[in-house]
Amino acid sequence: MEQLSEQEMANLIRVAWIVLVPGGVLLCMVLYKLVMLLHGLVEFLTLARYELAPALKDIRITAENVEVLSTKAVQGVQNVQNGVNATVPAIRSAGREVALSLESFWSGLKQSFSRKRF
Repeated sequence: MEQLSEQEMANLIRVAWIVLVPGGVLLCMVLYKLVMLLHGLVEFLTLARYELAPALKDIRITAENVEVLSTKAVQGVQNVQNGVNATVPAIRSAGREVALSLESFWSGLKQSFSRKRF
């Protein structure tokens, strides 16, 4: 292996410093950002641990309320359907009665105007 001259060794040391100092600064910045990220993650997990249980409880209560409301809505729709089904025969019967009464009225009018006068 060749021996490096003093000039070459000095240049090599300068280049090493030029590369190592900014590289070291960048590495320190990356490590600092990583530590801050981990700190934020720990805070988030702590917050989630204490806030997640009440939030899940609220969601469960809301789901139960929605289930009760949907059951009541289904029962209301069934009651309306039963009412409509019960009134359909009455409406048909009333329709027949109205038709018969109009027919009687019309035939009575025809008879009263078609009588021959003495």
